[in-house]
Amino acid sequence: MIRTTWGLVLTGAVVLGVIGVFGLSARGNVPSGLARVVFVQPESVPAWVGRIALVDEALGRADLSRAIYEWREAYGAALRTGRSDGLIAVGDRAVRIAELAGGSGYFVREAGELYVHAAFLAGAERSPDAILGIAARFEQRGDAERAGQVRRIAASM
Repeated sequence: MIRTTWGLVLTGAVVLGVIGVFGLSARGNVPSGLARVVFVQPESVPAWVGRIALVDEALGRADLSRAIYEWREAYGAALRTGRSDGLIAVGDRAVRIAELAGGSGYFVREAGELYVHAAFLAGAERSPDAILGIAARFEQRGDAERAGQVRRIAASM
């Protein structure tokens, strides 16, 4: 009985405290601890889009160092979205960086890994167009085996 009473008193105190805080904030008197609370809204444009534009600018100037830096930032931003379109774009830029760097094997491998990852995400997204686009990229690079594997993902949908 005593535990139940204390439980009710404690619950009531918490409810009254929450009501008081929100009541004060509705009148414009925000308690100092809550004045710095920030509400985050979803982005209308994913962060990787802006980073890809910076990669493209650096590639246009043939600034390999800056292109690589921005590419790494775009890579991280695309991974955070968990969507295939960002990874495909980052993979495409890896191919362009490899070309600018004289056929860098590192960026060629990174592009392949990005395309594979994007293919699995596109399968989860039920996006056969994205999967077939990835297969075409593998064919352009002369990797018929991976192109076939990616096409099988599309065929299983």
